[in-house]
Amino acid sequence: MKKYLKYTNRPLAGYKVFKKQVKIPKKTYLIMSLFFMLLGFYILELTNVFDTELILLETVLASSIVLILFPLLYIRKKRVGNVVLTNDALAFQSYFNRYRLIFFNDIAKVKQTKKNKLIIKGKKKKIKILIPLYEDNLNVLKTIMNYEGHFKQKRKHYKLFFEADRVDIQELTPATDPQTSRLVERFHDEYKHVTPGFIKDLIFYNAEIEKVKFVDENHFYFILKHVDLKGDYPENTHFEAMQTDKAMALFQAVSHVEVYTLGSNKKEDVELLGTSLQAFKKLSKGALIIETNFKELEARFNADMVIMQGTTKMNARFSFKDIIIGFNELKQPSWFEN
Repeated sequence: MKKYLKYTNRPLAGYKVFKKQVKIPKKTYLIMSLFFMLLGFYILELTNVFDTELILLETVLASSIVLILFPLLYIRKKRVGNVVLTNDALAFQSYFNRYRLIFFNDIAKVKQTKKNKLIIKGKKKKIKILIPLYEDNLNVLKTIMNYEGHFKQKRKHYKLFFEADRVDIQELTPATDPQTSRLVERFHDEYKHVTPGFIKDLIFYNAEIEKVKFVDENHFYFILKHVDLKGDYPENTHFEAMQTDKAMALFQAVSHVEVYTLGSNKKEDVELLGTSLQAFKKLSKGALIIETNFKELEARFNADMVIMQGTTKMNARFSFKDIIIGFNELKQPSWFEN
């Protein structure tokens, strides 16, 4: 679809078209046949086969609206409404053969009626899909909406597979330890997306710190104005680096902490602020993470952050087991995508 290419700047990797399975009542075609009978009778009169003038041209033209145009509009309305499903979006065919495209990530609310109709509301669009009118396997759309966190369910990671005439969905269960699962569970009510790992797909650049909070003596997290997510991050469906809204970055099992200020001469003008998590309390609102490097070493990561607090440059170094990111929306492309 051209519209999909326009929004994502990439071709469709896989998709499935679900056609509407609708039968047109026979009486619709019978009504249309009345016009042709009338037209035939008018032609016979016009060619003097019948020596009568019962039917006028105005009658034929007026009847064409009632007996042809209206039934054709009805048939068109019944037949449009095909659904195209991709790995990150769905498109619904409108009356004039245009497709309304809505990405799963932009869906705000989904409601299912008693007649098995899905009412899908996006930021600016609303789509209504009556599931029984389509092929049986369109039920996969309900499963996708379930995995996306609608129907009062928690969001799950999944992957779609398009093969021949079917769509398969596979739940992706990340290998998380019980403690990580509890931490993820803790933040699910506050953030729509809470994901552990994928540290290589995270960028902390000009990320403003709003708060520093502590879970316990080994876990802490930043409340940031934003985080940048690379295109390969699982919650990023835009296929380019995107900036989030307010985000949470939680560091697990932190150890070997060093927080100190840097003067103009890094080697000589250095002041150690602390060697425990409590040193992060010295970061006030508005502190800016201007550079971050993560290095993986023996199932752990070493972090090296450069932070500006006012005119003071600070350096924070620590080791941690893993990271958990929480956010609600992707706001705009990252600065380096422009």
